[in-house]
Amino acid sequence: ERFEARIKLPAGDGLWPAFWMLPTDNVYGGWPTSGEIDIMEVIGNQENMLHGTVHYVDAYNSYDFQGGTKAISAGKYSDDFHVYSVEWTPEKISWLVDDVVYDSVDIEADMKEFLREHYLILNVAVGGNWPGNPDESTVFPGRMSVDYVRVYKLQ
Repeated sequence: ERFEARIKLPAGDGLWPAFWMLPTDNVYGGWPTSGEIDIMEVIGNQENMLHGTVHYVDAYNSYDFQGGTKAISAGKYSDDFHVYSVEWTPEKISWLVDDVVYDSVDIEADMKEFLREHYLILNVAVGGNWPGNPDESTVFPGRMSVDYVRVYKLQ
């Protein structure tokens, strides 16, 4: 399947917009044992860098993650709308921005959590260890404008 959304992100230190997925049922246990798929994350102090990641527990029962980043060629991701996507098959998860693949992960035998249903989440978090806290330059409210969210069955 292909999951995509056309989004204009908020800008500002401490903001953490995301388009992501969690398991419908935590069959294998709490986070991250049942898996997480981050379709898009852009953190406020690095607004020119897009992150796509899967989080899971590996064959050694240790937390692991895989994925990649994509720097925008000019400006910031918050400057305009972009289409953020994943194509997810039983064999592979690929990340795309504006229909261009920028990374992919093979689903290995020990990654069984990615063979189960997940649901979509769109949110803007504020603060935390990764983006840090907002500062006086951060404008509130931080708005994530969503033009559409679509799910396609791949042929």
